Amino acid sequence: MNLKTKVSVILPIYNADKYLEKCVNTIINQTYSNLQIILVDDGSTDNSWDICQSLKTKDKRISIMTQNNSGVSVARNSGMDMADGDWIMFVDPDDYLDKRAIEILLANANSQTDIAICSCYGVDENAMSKKRAHFFEDNQTFNKNKSDLYLQLLNSSYKQTGSVFTAIGVPWGKLYRFSFLKKYSLRFDPSLRRMQDNIFNMYAFYFARNINYIDKSLYFYRLDHITDYAKRHRKDFPNIFKPIAVARTKGIYDLKLYKNYKIYDFYLQELAGIFFGVVNSLMITSNDFSNEVNHLKVNSVFKELFKNKKYKRITNKKIRLKLFIIDNNLYKLYSLAYNLWKK
Repeated sequence: MNLKTKVSVILPIYNADKYLEKCVNTIINQTYSNLQIILVDDGSTDNSWDICQSLKTKDKRISIMTQNNSGVSVARNSGMDMADGDWIMFVDPDDYLDKRAIEILLANANSQTDIAICSCYGVDENAMSKKRAHFFEDNQTFNKNKSDLYLQLLNSSYKQTGSVFTAIGVPWGKLYRFSFLKKYSLRFDPSLRRMQDNIFNMYAFYFARNINYIDKSLYFYRLDHITDYAKRHRKDFPNIFKPIAVARTKGIYDLKLYKNYKIYDFYLQELAGIFFGVVNSLMITSNDFSNEVNHLKVNSVFKELFKNKKYKRITNKKIRLKLFIIDNNLYKLYSLAYNLWKK
C-alpha cells in the first residue's frame, strides 16, 4: 500500500464528551498511519472542546478548531476547508472504528474509485453489537448502474432486513476522494437540518466514477442515534422537512434520475411521507387547515404528487388511499381516518 496517500478524518463535534476520547483513540490507533485528524467543535456546551485541546497535545496529526454552534453541515464543511489529504473520511464523535478500517478501505480502492464504502456494526449502551450490512450481496462495484444506491437513499429498508436500518446515505463508513469532491463542489447544505448527508450522497454517488462497496463491518455505530425525530418535532415538521423535499426534487431532476421508473416511484413515496408529516403537523397548528393543504397541493413541491394523479403509481395502498382523500378535498374524512390510523 502506498503510504504517501493521506487520509483526512473529520469529526463534527457537538456535546460529545462522553464518547469523544474513545472515538479519537480508535482513529489514532489505526493500522494505517498517514492521517490528518480534524476535530471541529461546533460550539459545544460540555467538555468537548477541552478534550479536543487535550487530544491535540498527544498526537501531532490532530488539528482542532471551534466555531459558534452552526450545525453539523457547517462543521463538516469547515473540516473540509482544513483538509489536505487525498481522501476524506467523516466519523461521528460518539461512534468508533475497527483498527483496520482505513487500511482495508484504501486497499479496496483503485485509481478509478471515487468512493469506498464499508458496512457497520450497530452498538447499544451495553456494547452489544450486531452486523448491519447496507447490502447483503458480496462486495460490489457501482459504476454505470447505481440504481440500488439511489433506491436505498430513498427508502432505507431497501435490500435490508430487521427493524433498524443503517442506510447507505450516511456520511460515515466511507472514503471520498478529495479531488473528486472538489471537482464537483460537493458540500453539505447548511440550510437542511436533517438528511443533509443523504442529499450530499445523492450527488456524490451520481458523479463518482466507481463506488466500491466492501461487505466488511468496520464502523461501530451507536444505535442511540436512532430516535423518532419526526414525532418529537411534529409541530416544527414543515420547517424541517419541506426544505428536504425541495432539495430532493431538485436533485431528482438535476441528475435526471426521474427517467428511471423505479427510482421515480421511490421518490414519490418518500415525497408522500414528507407531505403527510407536514399535513399532520398542520392538523395540530393550523387555524385554516383545508386552505393550507390546498396550497400545498398546488403551490409547493408536493404538487408533484397530484399532477396528473401521479400518486396512483405509489405501490403502498394505504398511502394511495390517503392521497386520494386529500386529492378530493375530503378533509373531514381525513381527520377521522387520521385519528383511527394513529391508534
